[in-house]
Formats: sequence, structure tokens, C-alpha cells
Amino acid sequence: MNFEASVDKATSFSESSGMDQSGALEQDKALASQIALGDVDAWDRFFDRYSPWVYRFAYWHLRCNREDAEDLCSDILMTAAQCMKQYDSAKGILDVWLHGVARHRLARFCRGRRIELSLIPDIDHPSSNNDTERISEFAETVHTRDIVNRTLANLPERQANVLIGKYVEGYSMEELARMSETTPKAIESLLVRARSAFRSAFNTLMNDTRRGEKNG
Repeated sequence: MNFEASVDKATSFSESSGMDQSGALEQDKALASQIALGDVDAWDRFFDRYSPWVYRFAYWHLRCNREDAEDLCSDILMTAAQCMKQYDSAKGILDVWLHGVARHRLARFCRGRRIELSLIPDIDHPSSNNDTERISEFAETVHTRDIVNRTLANLPERQANVLIGKYVEGYSMEELARMSETTPKAIESLLVRARSAFRSAFNTLMNDTRRGEKNG
């Protein structure tokens, strides 16, 4: 299986991906300080820069539910604005800090609504009808998604994180590199190894599942 085919290939969200680390940190520090002081223009720049990614993050993790995604997106952005004084550029770029806020608010949101989180979101069920073929396809899709989640859970953390970061959360190679404080070339190398490991583990789990079904 090709991992890319199982998730959405989203575009990158950072305007500073072409910048060097120190330049990005200085800009992020200035932006955060302006927002903390109530600068409306700074907030607008922050919103324009990050809201597409934040919505995409919420949409994927909330099983493609647009209403919930909009609620969580607003919650993440407003929480980030209110907590901007806590941002410390010495600990990394604003992208990384916001990602931490997003994950924290996602977990809180899901606890509040009793939503079980998975690495890869659920797929919408087909409308009720007598279309046996569509229902069969849906069952196969759900089965594949579950195998994908199990495979990711069994991979080394760095490999699972780079796959999810690239193909689920939509980070570019440059963004992943900056977040990991390494180079795009190193991320590319890690991604190659992660895809290979994923493919091997996925095929093993899939074959084991099929053998179990035959023997069951």
C-alpha cells in the first residue's frame, strides 16, 4: 500500500518556510509580542497565516466533521491569542508552539464531546440504501483505516510522526525540518525510511488479518 493514498496531501501553512531559523524566530517573537499587546493588525496576520492549517488539522482529526472542525479551529486560534504571552522563541518557532496548543485543545475538545481520537480519522458512512457494493467498499475502507492506525502505532515514534506530519497534518519538508531542528534533506531521508517501514508493517498486519479471517 502507498501511504500517500490513504490521507490528504495538504499544502503547507507557513509563510516563513524559506527563511533561516534565526530570521523566522525573530519574526515570530515580534509577532507574538504584538498580539500579546492587543495589536489587531498582528492578529490579522497571525490568523491569515495559520487559520487554513488549523482548520485542516481540526477537520482531519474530527473525522471530517465540518461543524466540529469550525468550533475547534476557533477554539485553537482564540486560545493561542489569549496565551501568546507564554510563547518563548528560545524554545522554537511559533509553528511548533501553535501545534502544541492545537494538540492540547484537540484532546480537551474530544474529552468534552466523548470523541475517541485515532491517528487517521474515520470515513463518513454511506447514506442508508440497498447499494451492497457501496456498503462493501465502505467496510473495506474502514478496515484499511484501522490497519493504518495500528501500523502507525507500531512504528518508531520519529517515523510515525514524520508520516503523520507530512501526509495527515500537511507540513512541508521545510516546516518539518524546522520543527525538528534538522535539515530538509534529513527529513527526506527519514521519510524514505518511514515509508518503507510503514509499507512492510502494513503488509504484515494485512496478511495476518486475512489469515485470521480465513481460519476463523
